[in-house]
This record gives sequence, C-alpha cells and structure tokens, in this order.
Amino acid sequence: MPSDMTFRTLLRPAALVMALALCPLVAAAQEPDERDLQALRFYMNENNEQAIQSELRRLQIQFPAWTPPADLDALDETVPSEAIERIYSLIADEDYAGAREAIADTGREYPDWSPSSDLLTALSLAESQSEFNQAVLAGNRQAAIRIARSTPALLSCERVNNAWQLAEQYEALGDAASALVVYRGIAGSCTDVDVLIATLEKSAASANATQLAELADTMRVRVPDAEGRLSVVENRLRAGLGADPRELPGVPLSNAPLTALEVPLAPTPEVRPSARPANLGVVPVRRSAPASTGSSSGSGSGGGGGAVSPSVARAAQAGDWQTCLALTANARAAEDISQRGWCAFNAGRPMQALRDFRSATANARNATLRRDSAYGMALTMMRLRMVNEAAAVAASTDFTYDQRLEVESEILDARGVAAYNRGEYRRAIGYFNEYERLTGRVRRDLAMLRGYAYLNSGQKAKAAAEFQRLHDQLATPETRAALSTALR
Repeated sequence: MPSDMTFRTLLRPAALVMALALCPLVAAAQEPDERDLQALRFYMNENNEQAIQSELRRLQIQFPAWTPPADLDALDETVPSEAIERIYSLIADEDYAGAREAIADTGREYPDWSPSSDLLTALSLAESQSEFNQAVLAGNRQAAIRIARSTPALLSCERVNNAWQLAEQYEALGDAASALVVYRGIAGSCTDVDVLIATLEKSAASANATQLAELADTMRVRVPDAEGRLSVVENRLRAGLGADPRELPGVPLSNAPLTALEVPLAPTPEVRPSARPANLGVVPVRRSAPASTGSSSGSGSGGGGGAVSPSVARAAQAGDWQTCLALTANARAAEDISQRGWCAFNAGRPMQALRDFRSATANARNATLRRDSAYGMALTMMRLRMVNEAAAVAASTDFTYDQRLEVESEILDARGVAAYNRGEYRRAIGYFNEYERLTGRVRRDLAMLRGYAYLNSGQKAKAAAEFQRLHDQLATPETRAALSTALR
C-alpha cells in the first residue's frame, strides 16, 4: 500500500493551493533550502546510510547546480536536532497534542522551518494507531473499521496485528466476506512465513474449505520455501472444517511421513480430565539444569534453557508463587523472567504471565528457553480465551511433542465448543473429530456436545450411536435424555 497515502490526506485545500503557487519558485531555485534538506538531515540523524545516499541523488537531480559538501556535517541545521527529537519523543509518549504544539512552537521560533512529510506522517500514523487500539479495546467495532479503512498505512505487513484485529471486528459483526478480504490482502502482500501461517490459522474462523485452499495456494506461491509448513497447517485446518485433506506440495498424501503432531495416539477407553491450563495438577517449573540436558517441558516442567537462582527455584518447586514473584520482581535475565511467568500463571495472574512469557520469548538466549517460554505464552493465551493468538504461536513454534499435543488439543477443544455455540454444528463435529484423532480419545463433555451436533445437523443415527456409547460407559440422566431425543 502506498506509504504516502496518509500524508496526502493531511493536505488542506488552502495548503495545496499554496504549494502549487510555490512550484515556480522551487523550480527556479539553484540550491536546496532548509525545507529541502529536512529529509536528508533526518536520515543523517538516524545514521541510515542507504537513505542518505538515495536522498542525495534526489537532491542532485532536483538541483543540478548544487554540489553537496564533502563533509555532510557542514550542512548545519538551522533547527537544533534537540527540538526535532523532542517532537518525536512526544509522539512516542502518545502526547499528540503536545507534539502538535511543539511543531507550532518550533515553526514560530524558526520561521524558515516547516515539518517534514516524514514527521507529519509519523504523527498522523501514531495518532491513528492509538485511536484504532482504543476502539478495539472498547469494543467499538464500527469505529475500529472506519479508522483502519481511512488509514491504509495501519494495515502494512509491519503492522499485521492491525489487519488481524480488523478481520476480527468484521467477524464479530458477522461479516465473514469482509474478514476474508483482509486475510486475502495479507496473503497477497506479506512474505513472512510466520505471519502467513498465523493468518491461515485465523482465517479458519471465516473461511470454508475452498476459501481456505485459495488462501493457502496464494501463500505457497508467495513463499515457495515454506510450502510444506503451509500445507501441514492447511490440512489440519481442513480437518477442523470437516473437509478431506488435500494432496499438497511439500506433503503429498501418498508418501508423506507423519509429523509428531499428526501421529494418532493409541486409543484407550480411559476418559481423561480436561487438559485446560486451569486444571494442571503439576505446575510448570523452570529447572536449573542446563539446556543441553534436554529436560522435559510438558505440563510437569518449564523445561531447560538456563539457570535461575536457587531461592527462586526452591520457591517454584514448593509452589510458593508469591515468594517466587517477589524474588523475581526486578528480574532482567530471560530465564528468571520466564520462571516469573510460570509463577504468575499458577498464581492466577495471567496478564502478568503473558507479559513475562512474551518478554522471555523475545529475549531468550537459546532455542530451548525460547520454545518453552512460547509454550507458556500459548497456555496463558488459552486461559485468557485468546484462541487465535495461541494458534498463531503454535503455528510458528517448534514445540516438543507433548507441548504441541497439549496446546493443539486446547485449541481444537475451544474452537469446537465455540463453533457449537454459534450453531455451526458440522464445523464443531470436525473439530471434535480432529481432537479425538490427535489425542486418541475424546472427553465425555465433548462427546456429548458432538452427539448433539450430530443431532442438530440431521445425523440422528450418528447421534444415537454416540449417546449409546456414552450411556453404556456410564448411564446418567443426561445420557438417557439424549438417547430418548435421538431415538424419537
């Protein structure tokens, strides 16, 4: 999308007339004035050598008689750099009124100066971003959509989270078609494979199997090196939609080896309790063993990847979460921050846990710590019902088998229940079936929901069989009532 589109919208008609009136003067000028040198000075302050050279070439084309000095520092700035830096600092602090006032003050103090297009664009974009964030948080979906559509720069690949949130606003309004337009825009514009995989995951809330295939095909064309990863995700999502898998590039059905995630576990008549994070009986704890030991990272351990202080480790092992949090309050090392995340998670403080896991994932010094922190982040997101966000983390992280099994089953569980509650019974059945295929079993509560999903989608024979199986395992008033309904 054109990066200057936002700047164009800033021009008032009177300013545009004035700019046109000044064109002959600009054309007749032999050397650049202070306004012409604004961009060059900005790039010099940023030490952006590539941009400096590009701007010099532009100036020399515009002013053929001008020769830049050998020492560019000789281009003394009329406006002190501190004044410009203060404006950018105000923008960073979200003090937009203060930034506009500082621009006006600088213009009065230095009459020959005017704000560069880069500065005006930075201010306008930051202000729009803040307004968009506030609209999303307030649940004002129409306002969020209006702001995003009027500020195309908000939807760049570098700000892809805005595009995802825009699609979610459309989905919340029941406008799946518009949400798909957003997802198609990402698929056709961005090349970061993790972004594309997360987008494919998110699109499953709006897309049918055909639309999902079209999106994935577009992504594979854009990033051929990632076609295998995209194909695995697509077929997993197709299973959730109740669609047959496709024979796809990178993972042909005829001879593709199953990944750890795709290997079905041996069926067992045992009914497992929920694997939701809230029900974890054994708490994830970061051990002091080095990463090379390859310590486990399932629900009983936070994994390896580095050492925490002995006192923190003792508090975590003892389940003394408050002491653990107090000891790590000023932690700086990624290992300690990740451990604090687990303690916050188990102390019922998911927002703090999410911040800590995000920080640890971003700053981890080795792959094991990064993976285990991302695992904690995904579990925390599920506790906060951030299902799409957790799916994006799962899609972009090389989890261990146990970690992936737990996270993926959580996601399928949540998506199946959500689809059932929306009345999308065939989609719910697809998610519950994939849950059973993945884990080798299906919890009783999910099996009951699947039975009613069969019943509500007109598959009475399958509903009766499901309810009969549950009744044979354990006869209850609920199974009797379900069987009676299915057999009418």
